[in-house]
Amino acid sequence: MPNASVASLLEQGHNQLDCREYQAALEIFQQAAVLEPQNPQVSYGLGLTCYRLEQYHESIEYLNQALRINPNYILALVWRGLAYQEIDQAQQAQADLEQAIALTPQDSEDWQGRGIALNELQRYEEAIASYNQCDRIAFVGCVAPLRQRTLVF
Repeated sequence: MPNASVASLLEQGHNQLDCREYQAALEIFQQAAVLEPQNPQVSYGLGLTCYRLEQYHESIEYLNQALRINPNYILALVWRGLAYQEIDQAQQAQADLEQAIALTPQDSEDWQGRGIALNELQRYEEAIASYNQCDRIAFVGCVAPLRQRTLVF
């Protein structure tokens, strides 16, 4: 559990993220990292912020740090998978999303992310199966990314 000042900084950082003030969020999470460098929530906040700033390699480094501290940090796994996706490392993205699904098999967003990664790997039937699983869980249009991407069989 973070100390009170780190907890406050985490809240402030996430508020800045919500307002799309990414540079401000980065500075706040960096302050928290000085106080508690081994706090996985701080590393996650830095990773998420770097992702939003499109600094995907840095994002992966911070999310790796969060996962070294807490290997079952599901949000860190998902966002690292998405960062891998952004730098065209679909196999690593898929591996992260598979691990997140194993930890939270009823999370529709994990299944949707898996579908995106599989689509990038041109494993279309598996991608469709993942989107279908997402739909079964969420009862919403998880196949939307398929419409945005051209699937060729």
